[in-house]
Amino acid sequence: MIWVLGALAVGAPVLVVAVYLLSLGEINEALDDSLRQTALLLADRDLAGAFPTQVAASAVPYGDTESMLVAVARRPDGSLLFSSQPHLTLQFAALPGASVQAANGSQWHVFTVVQSDRIVQAAQPIAARRELAAEVASQLLLPLFVLIGMIGALLVFALRRGLRPLGVVNQSLGQRSETSLTPIDLHGVPLEVLPLVRTLNDLLRRLDAAFEAQRNFVADAAHELRSPVTALQLQVQLLERSTTAAEHAAATAELSAGIARARRLIEQLLSLSRAVGDGDGGGAAARESVRLGDLARAVVARWSPEAERRGIDLGAAIEVETTVVGHPAQLDSLLSNLVENALRYTPRDGVIDVVWAVIDGMPSLRVIDSGPGVPPAERARVFDRFYRGPHAMALAEAGSGLGLAIVKAIADRHGAMVSLHTGRDGKGLEVRVAFPASS
Repeated sequence: MIWVLGALAVGAPVLVVAVYLLSLGEINEALDDSLRQTALLLADRDLAGAFPTQVAASAVPYGDTESMLVAVARRPDGSLLFSSQPHLTLQFAALPGASVQAANGSQWHVFTVVQSDRIVQAAQPIAARRELAAEVASQLLLPLFVLIGMIGALLVFALRRGLRPLGVVNQSLGQRSETSLTPIDLHGVPLEVLPLVRTLNDLLRRLDAAFEAQRNFVADAAHELRSPVTALQLQVQLLERSTTAAEHAAATAELSAGIARARRLIEQLLSLSRAVGDGDGGGAAARESVRLGDLARAVVARWSPEAERRGIDLGAAIEVETTVVGHPAQLDSLLSNLVENALRYTPRDGVIDVVWAVIDGMPSLRVIDSGPGVPPAERARVFDRFYRGPHAMALAEAGSGLGLAIVKAIADRHGAMVSLHTGRDGKGLEVRVAFPASS
């Protein structure tokens, strides 16, 4: 409203100046023609005997008339025959037509008619024309100010009326508690505000889903942490009750293994929390071009000692050097979790291959193992948090059920798709992560 009224306030003087200039042009055109007609009329009149023998004084000063016209007649030799304003000393010039002359300290428009027996001049001051144009323009000031006032009043009324629905929405949101994320009722919402309210409702739904996921995560994490903490407490009790050196060593080893499992579970919980809770995936500034071949070689080299200890052949096959734009630390965590899962479930003398390739135009990561695999009926659930299938539960070294959940969360952050396939020769498992071709 301030900008509109300000524009009108600035535009009003501009409009008045424009009207003044246009009016001045029209007045000049009209009065120039009037001067010409006056001079021609006097020149055509039979003024013989009508001229006074002496210069007559003007009966009415030209300043008292609106047009301020002055008429002057001279003989060819320049002597004065007649003047409506004797004190006005116009230049004597035998050049016919329009001209501008200075007389008595002001500028005059002059039209001259030259005849054999007389020279007639009709003159009018420039100031008179400017006064007429100013008078015309000034008559617009009052209507313009009235118009600005009316527009301002209409703007106030229209804006208050138009913004009233926003006040209703604001009041509705202000009365809610911090836990109330139900969408705003769209009934009665004006069309002008409807897109904004729909966007707010979409935000509320996403916030509700995020909070629900966070609550579920905290509840699941608390439940899963209870078991290792209880196991640690029992192992401490066994250590305290040990009487022989062998019992003490066995209890100590079991306690150390329990602490390692609890530490790994906490690390995976933190990794999953970062992958799921980081709304922008680490921020656009953290993204960079990652060479997938270098990433695969680094992760395989890191896990090679563990694979050698387990008697597993772990290797990397780089079919084509490709790059993706992403977060190096998260992509490293994704591949590390896949390799760790494969090592956990692959038996001794098994084989694990980490393959980077381009499949259907998409840079793809493939981790292929010769383990027991995952039955097709369970593949849809293995990405759920803390889920462990019957085959995984049967293993002596059961995991936390978070590895593939972390992989799925990181892949989603990078716009990648995770899928499970049967390994080579119909055995084992292949986990495939396909990145967008544009990445």
